[in-house]
Amino acid sequence: MNTDFFRHGDLAPTIAAAGLRAVDIGSRGGFDPDLLPIAWAVDGIGFEPEPQAFAQLQAIDPAPWRSVRWLPFAIGAVNGPATLWIPPDPVGASLLEHDPAVGERFGLSHLTSNCRPLTVDTVTPGPRPWPGWPLPRLPEAGCGGGRNCPSCKPPQQTLAATVAIKGRGVGRPRPQEPAAGGRHGCVLARPRASSGWTSSAPCAGDPPRWRRIPYSWRGQPGYSRGQIGQCDLLYFRRPDTLAADRQTLAAGLIAMALGYFDHALPLLTRSGVKVDAVAHASRRLGRRVAWQQMRANLRELVPLLRSLLGGVPN
Repeated sequence: MNTDFFRHGDLAPTIAAAGLRAVDIGSRGGFDPDLLPIAWAVDGIGFEPEPQAFAQLQAIDPAPWRSVRWLPFAIGAVNGPATLWIPPDPVGASLLEHDPAVGERFGLSHLTSNCRPLTVDTVTPGPRPWPGWPLPRLPEAGCGGGRNCPSCKPPQQTLAATVAIKGRGVGRPRPQEPAAGGRHGCVLARPRASSGWTSSAPCAGDPPRWRRIPYSWRGQPGYSRGQIGQCDLLYFRRPDTLAADRQTLAAGLIAMALGYFDHALPLLTRSGVKVDAVAHASRRLGRRVAWQQMRANLRELVPLLRSLLGGVPN
């Protein structure tokens, strides 16, 4: 996505003045890209406890973000040392110990097997630097449930300042972790009771299933609908629980930047933004997404034909 998409439109002054902030927990490789369409108006803070990955982050130019501050900590349930489990592909690093069976089942062994332990400094998501940061991002490897979960029960003052949360779900959980279909009760156990949250997409089944590109393979069975090995889950605060006009505006702008214009429109109009400005931005983004999808479909045509004629190689 072009980082200047909203910068040259009618909404640019509103976005620039909103004081938007985002938190990325587990920033290995750079700040999470979901808010790139408004990056020029977002101040970020990223947590990365692994020393080598943290050093690489410090050498990164903060652009296109308005500013980024990196902190060398993990986020967990207590302050102090904790074990970070790092698989061969370190993007799967987690404070929760991995289950190799998940990788074997879904072809993700590089994210779940042969993990090395590393002792890192851990802090709890307390009053600083969290207030006013609208988009905390839960750890990449998933947020477990219950008392042993290192990071799925942030303090109420953190949740009160939050308008959206992105987390990672897994189709087959660790022993102490619910499946993706049950994560509403994990990630939102406290937010739902106290603040009110809704998910951008429902989850159902154990494991949940979704329709994927209809490839056939040369192996057996030749075709099957896919199962979720892992997925991103996005939660928005319910509009009736937003505390102030500034928070309502921030919630609308965050939802719009993520492409959820239906959720954003009533929040933005409630904040005084003109309907026509939101509608115009929506049409522009819709056209861009349509062109991107057309190009993606053309790229997929060759493997789809191979799938039809004999099956894609295993």
